[in-house]
Amino acid sequence: MLEIGPFDAIGNLGADELRLRLRSLIAIIERAPVPIAIAHDPDCRIITANRALARLLRVPPDVNISLTPPPGEKAPYKIQHEGEDVPSDVLPMQYAIAHRTTFSNEIEIVRDDGSVLHVQNDIEPLYDMHGDVYGCVSVCVDITDRKLAEMALRDADRRKDEFLATLSHELRNPLAPIRAALEVMRRGRGDQDLVDKARTTMERQMQHLVRLTDDLLDVARITQNKIDLRRSPIDLRTVLQSAVEGTTPLMEARAHTLTLRVPERPLQVDGDFTRLTQAFANILNNAAKYTDHGGRITVTVEATAETITAAVEDSGAGIPPAMLPHIFDMFTQLQEHRDRTQGGLGIGLALTRRLIELHGGSIDAASDGPGRGSTFTIRLPALVASAAVAVASPAAEVGRGPARRVLVADDNPDTTEMMRVMLELSGHEVEVAGDGWSAAEKAKVFNPDIVILDIGMPRVDGYEAARQIREQLGGRVVLVALTGWGQDDDKRRSREAGFDHHLTKPPDPETLDRLIVECGRGRVEKAPSSREQGDGSFAKPPRR
Repeated sequence: MLEIGPFDAIGNLGADELRLRLRSLIAIIERAPVPIAIAHDPDCRIITANRALARLLRVPPDVNISLTPPPGEKAPYKIQHEGEDVPSDVLPMQYAIAHRTTFSNEIEIVRDDGSVLHVQNDIEPLYDMHGDVYGCVSVCVDITDRKLAEMALRDADRRKDEFLATLSHELRNPLAPIRAALEVMRRGRGDQDLVDKARTTMERQMQHLVRLTDDLLDVARITQNKIDLRRSPIDLRTVLQSAVEGTTPLMEARAHTLTLRVPERPLQVDGDFTRLTQAFANILNNAAKYTDHGGRITVTVEATAETITAAVEDSGAGIPPAMLPHIFDMFTQLQEHRDRTQGGLGIGLALTRRLIELHGGSIDAASDGPGRGSTFTIRLPALVASAAVAVASPAAEVGRGPARRVLVADDNPDTTEMMRVMLELSGHEVEVAGDGWSAAEKAKVFNPDIVILDIGMPRVDGYEAARQIREQLGGRVVLVALTGWGQDDDKRRSREAGFDHHLTKPPDPETLDRLIVECGRGRVEKAPSSREQGDGSFAKPPRR
């Protein structure tokens, strides 16, 4: 078989023809879309770049891009590996020539403006007719996007591991006093003061657990961009008052001095009372947690015709300069202070920023460094006076209504028993069921005013039980889904199954009282009020 080498076709060409073909090859390299560099001497003093490489390096097309240029010339960029400058004797092109070998590696190119490129570099030495190396050619591939994506994935994986470890720690913190309080109640049955103290402890720790799970749900809503605001004209002073009330126990426990400098006139904004309270409470909580015992926290509010500015300044731990650009990132916490932050998942500031931005505002953080305190500044657009028809405020609490017939279905016997006892103590007549089938059967005989159904029950799940009960009793019965699932798709499915309300576990006792009072007025077909939370439950401004 006849074998033809790559240069056999030009073996008999004359000098003029060879020069013509060489010029054509140079033009092809110059116009190639792939970045290419050519070293024209063994010492790599003169290196030219084609157009693609010149664009990548952001240098003129005719510049010498050598990193070991002749005396008097300056290298137009740097090559690094893992952030460290590569010595001149092991630069990729110099190395390939010195060792007479092809060479492939990944490098970082630091351009003259400081920006960094990640490049895969493949180098081939060039030999003359005597076998001596007279230069080399380097083909570059820009892999910056890939490397940044890899680094982002590694960072996300690291932060995920830290978050899971923190979550485990934060869940165990309230469980420990709850378990101890249960034992105190068992041993001290005859001491009512001791039992009341244990019960108060359990209620406080339960609120902490609820707050953690609420934060997790809010994270899901943030990542899916599904936080809904129920906006109305409100006085920002009432928001601050509510936020301060929610953080007062922590402030008092750490003996902080809180100073409020707020104008006496109304500060009206178009906002969601609950969500703005949550945002300001997160900032105040953060200040209290990262400030040593006996610290100072000052809230200063100023207003113009267009903007309301609230600055929360503390005398606490401060923020390292390198941390400031990331302080509002999800799951971010000051590592050196994690053990003394009194709980938290590194979610609060990220959630706060998103809530403020949804209101058309902004938030930024400033600090002179570790140990020198921090200032968080929130800016919100002021509501034009003519638009402020009415200022929303929390509605009055609904009092206890007449006794109702309540059916509770859950496959957890402890849940149904405690719900039965709690509701009977409120004067209601209660039946319980351990699965959806039993709930539907008991509903026929018991004829309840309100049915509270778990979703994930055996035999017949809560969705199917709701459909059957709705068919039996029609629109006069109020159906409430009580479940650990609280995403938007879960709420949609419960509505489609005929539920009137969707509550997440554990339910707030006040929420249940309110729903039972409402059910006495018949099934209410209306949009949720401003007092109704995103999970379908009624509640007071949250203590976050």
